[in-house]
Amino acid sequence: MKKNIIPLFLLLLMIFSIIGACVFKHWSFMFLAAEFILFHLVPPFTVLLSMLAYKKKLGFWFTQYEWEKALYKKLKVKQWKNKLPTYDSSLFAINAETKESVIKSMIQAENVHLLLFFLSFVPVLLSLWFGYLWLMLLMAALFAVMHLPFIIIQRFNMPRILRMKSENV
Repeated sequence: MKKNIIPLFLLLLMIFSIIGACVFKHWSFMFLAAEFILFHLVPPFTVLLSMLAYKKKLGFWFTQYEWEKALYKKLKVKQWKNKLPTYDSSLFAINAETKESVIKSMIQAENVHLLLFFLSFVPVLLSLWFGYLWLMLLMAALFAVMHLPFIIIQRFNMPRILRMKSENV
């Protein structure tokens, strides 16, 4: 069985950035530490948000709007969506028994990346103390943009997965 090293890698990056922030007291390490702490705190809260969205059948969460369809076609999402890394690919494996769990995983993945997208800009507040606003904004924008493809993939796949579930129920 192939072992997933992504969580260990992210944990090591977080530890390195926190140690770097404490030892060097440099704004770049503090920015990275803040980003990785946010990165590790967001998922548990998004699980709650995801389950609320799923249980309450919040329509806007499951609706793909016409502008989204046009955007996904223009971005050619279908061609690149399977090329990005997955935290745990078994969570998204579609088979007869797990369509419900795949939907829940997709909602959770979308919410995690959506919240991280917005929270990527919180460390910009460090520029109030350390300066370098332009660099903080650039780093925050890069962190935020890294989450966009994953949000797009979940939004792109959701209608198809919901259709598959309703056809087999």
